[in-house]
Amino acid sequence: MSIQLNPKAKAHARQLIANGHVDRDSLWSIDAEEENALLGDDDWAQYGLWFLGLDELENSDTKAHYRYPVGKAGKVYRAALIAIRQRAGQQDAAGIFDAAGELIGLIDADPGAAETDDAAPAGMAGQIKSDAMAIDTRRLAMSASPWALMPECLAAVTHPFAGQVARPIAARPVVSRGNQASSGAIAVLSLTGVITQHPDWMGDTSLDGFMADFMTAMNDPAVGALLISIDSPGGSVYGVQEVSGMMRTMREQKPVVAFANSLAASAAYWIGCSASSFYCTPGGEVGSIGVWQAHMDISGMLTNAGIQTTVISAGKYKTEGNPYQPLDEAAQAFMQSRVDDYYTAFVDAVASARGVKTDVVKNGMGQGRVLGASDALKQNMIDGVMTLPQVLQGMARQLAPASRPLGKTSVSNRSRLSIL
Repeated sequence: MSIQLNPKAKAHARQLIANGHVDRDSLWSIDAEEENALLGDDDWAQYGLWFLGLDELENSDTKAHYRYPVGKAGKVYRAALIAIRQRAGQQDAAGIFDAAGELIGLIDADPGAAETDDAAPAGMAGQIKSDAMAIDTRRLAMSASPWALMPECLAAVTHPFAGQVARPIAARPVVSRGNQASSGAIAVLSLTGVITQHPDWMGDTSLDGFMADFMTAMNDPAVGALLISIDSPGGSVYGVQEVSGMMRTMREQKPVVAFANSLAASAAYWIGCSASSFYCTPGGEVGSIGVWQAHMDISGMLTNAGIQTTVISAGKYKTEGNPYQPLDEAAQAFMQSRVDDYYTAFVDAVASARGVKTDVVKNGMGQGRVLGASDALKQNMIDGVMTLPQVLQGMARQLAPASRPLGKTSVSNRSRLSIL
């Protein structure tokens, strides 16, 4: 891994947080002008204090050496740390992932919590408070649900602090301007971040919103084809099978092209496979075909905190797999059966989409790993390796021979479509 933690930037961020220089609410973005402003008078040391990662493959005297900006205008941005944590999880940058999580924790802790790395809660009350912060029953339930997601990314969703800033992002369709009078436009939809079925499940993209926009573009007579631009490690299995089936049906009406830009993993790959064709950017990755879930036994931690939990229930299996006691063999076997069911559905969908037998999917195509674009092409996981402009140009050429009226589009639908 070439990107490593920048300890000076972490220490600088901790100091800013300790001094109250924090933006807790604003959405994160940084443009070239703002980035240049961080540099000041060619002071590379000062510039580096704002970036949580160091890229060892780049020259240390260039901006490209630094990755993951944590803030701007003298403040650490909480939204920036969330974005860093998600991206670091995707790129397996464990040190940066952990550091971003620690800084988020300091922002959300009581004033003064950032004073020292070695600070420890005082007494049993402090211990109970510390443990309680790590216990969120909703996220425990989420982590115990089946996921078609890269495992290293789940903590970005289920971490105790993650839900406090998660804002579901609708897949806003963008209509690419072409010769619309004769060929129709290309609607570009984004499928990014962690995928969940509904917008209140603490993901980045909800399938509800994505499919609403998908159908808007599909029903728009001015749109001749759809391009789904994917950059996602996957997400919850819930709703993915239904979305996959709907897309496979609707692609008979208009071409639907999926594009990994740059990551289409697990549930995102499942959805991408449902398109008419599937491409990947040269530096991208696809795959992670598999399903998993986790059981978290917190009984020992609660005992250490002096907390005893008594579970009261009705129904033989109602509390099976609860986090307050170790997982027994029967419960584990049932959980495994549910994972196997979703995995079978995933494999069947991929096999059908790629025109191969299920054994080819199970025994190849990464077997749960993500593959680079060239390797994925060799294993028939995608249809080609191209850049986004190349894909758009190819789609435009395919639409060009068609001659069809522009038609009329309702104001309510067109209001969500911006013309490039």
